[in-house]
Amino acid sequence: MCSYCFEEITDSFGFGKYKGFALCDVLMEDPSYIYWCVNTIPFFTISEEVLQQIRDLFPKFIITEEFVNHTKSFHDEVDNIAVVDSYNNKYEEEEPTYEKTTGSYAQDEMGYSDDDIDTIFDGDPDAYWNID
Repeated sequence: MCSYCFEEITDSFGFGKYKGFALCDVLMEDPSYIYWCVNTIPFFTISEEVLQQIRDLFPKFIITEEFVNHTKSFHDEVDNIAVVDSYNNKYEEEEPTYEKTTGSYAQDEMGYSDDDIDTIFDGDPDAYWNID
C-alpha cells in the first residue's frame, strides 16, 4: 500500500530510521518513535484493527487522542496518499539511455547519455569537440 499506512501490526515502515522494520518491532524497541510519527507526519495512518492489536499486545502503550484521530481518518488518508504517490511517481526522473549512440567517443569515453548527446550536441555525437 503506502509507506505511511498500517493495516496490519506487522506492516513495515517504508521511511525513516526504521525503514523495513515492522510496526510491532518498533513498538517494542522505540515506542516514542510511534508518537513522533503520529504527531509529525500528516499522512501517518493506522487502521482500527491495528489500534486494537496495539491495545492487546502493548497494554502499557498509551493511546493518545492523536492516535485515535489517525485511526478514524485511515480510509480518507489512504485515498489521499494514493493520489500523492501517483503524482510523485509520475514525475520521477527517467534513467538515461545509452543505446542510440553506443560506440561514439562522446558516449563511450566521455560518458554522455543519448539524451545528453541529443541536447548538448544536437544529436551529433561527433560534435563533442565543440564544448567550451
